[in-house]
Amino acid sequence: MRFPSLWRISACTALLGLGQNGLLVALPVLVERFGLPLSQWAGLILLGSMLFLVGSPFWGRVTDRHGPRLVVIQALSGYLASFTLIAIALWAETRGALAEGMLLPLLVIARILYGLTVSGMVPACQQWSLTLHGGEERLRALAAISAGLSGGRLLGPLLAAASLSLSAYAPFGVMLGGGLLALWLVSGVPCPQVPAPDHQPTLPTQRFLERLPCLVMALLLAMSVSLMQLGLPDALQTRLDIGATRAGHLMGGLLSIGALGALAIQLGVTRHQRLGGYALLLLGALCLVAGYAVLVKADGAPGFAAGVLVASIGAALAVPGYTDAATRGGASGASAGMLAMSHTLGYGAATLVVSLVAPPHLLLLTLVAALLLLLLVPAARARFARPITATSPTASND
Repeated sequence: MRFPSLWRISACTALLGLGQNGLLVALPVLVERFGLPLSQWAGLILLGSMLFLVGSPFWGRVTDRHGPRLVVIQALSGYLASFTLIAIALWAETRGALAEGMLLPLLVIARILYGLTVSGMVPACQQWSLTLHGGEERLRALAAISAGLSGGRLLGPLLAAASLSLSAYAPFGVMLGGGLLALWLVSGVPCPQVPAPDHQPTLPTQRFLERLPCLVMALLLAMSVSLMQLGLPDALQTRLDIGATRAGHLMGGLLSIGALGALAIQLGVTRHQRLGGYALLLLGALCLVAGYAVLVKADGAPGFAAGVLVASIGAALAVPGYTDAATRGGASGASAGMLAMSHTLGYGAATLVVSLVAPPHLLLLTLVAALLLLLLVPAARARFARPITATSPTASND
């Protein structure tokens, strides 16, 4: 049976979760084996992520002009080149083949390459999926991309942890193997024709202002999710009276529960278009508020598990909802790029908040962010009345 085109594209977005979360899991071994302190590795990871602020909007515009295949191929190529350079640099360092002080500059180059190329992956994949499955199937297309990201985030830590028992270099082999597999998968996906520009194009400033509620919601969602992840360890230790190691193990279990819940919603609800875009967004925002409220009051492991699960389901519902709204009315690639930029800004804002606010208050701030997101939902309602960008009716080849 032929692998559907939509899920071939989704497999590309899974690489983001696979690479990022896999690298995080490998950090203790990398710190121990290769001499760089944890702070430098954290800075390297942050460097690659923050470059999405520049890369995502740029590649979104390139996608609108030249089609998504070019952008996806360059993103996969950049992904492969980045992790290959990291693996070679680490191997050369252990063999004494690198000049003193050269390891860090090579890793910086690899992460810059990652940020400037892979930042185009999600906007291009969203555009590609919408072109193949637009119209009434657009929520199904967006759900497949979200499911790919969730699947990568779920599999990344598991595969990295398992491969580390073989070698410190094994996680990089997993990442490179995933990248080569994704290249092979998308080679059989039809290349959609780039839509002709509108005769009366909307001014960029006007287009930005129309999408502003969606962009702010994307920022708030990313910020709240990041604050939840950063605030959970302290809450677990304080409220359950457990040590850091036990809290770390429990944290891993909670995030896995959340990822499974999100994936189940994406495959069982959003993909089958059981709800419209606005209903997804509203229900997702309500679930976020409910989940974070449970976490604020939780005093036992079941309460934490319920809160993380409900909040993760809320995020899984809300993201396709505001993405559907933002990508209507033309220039969907540029819109997807701006959403990716907003997500990155949200993660950065969470990092700033953590440096200013005491850990016990972080979960309360997640609830505040979710309440603000909920208040913005009605402002995006008019976007769902916008016409859907026309796509080729013969493009789907599933």
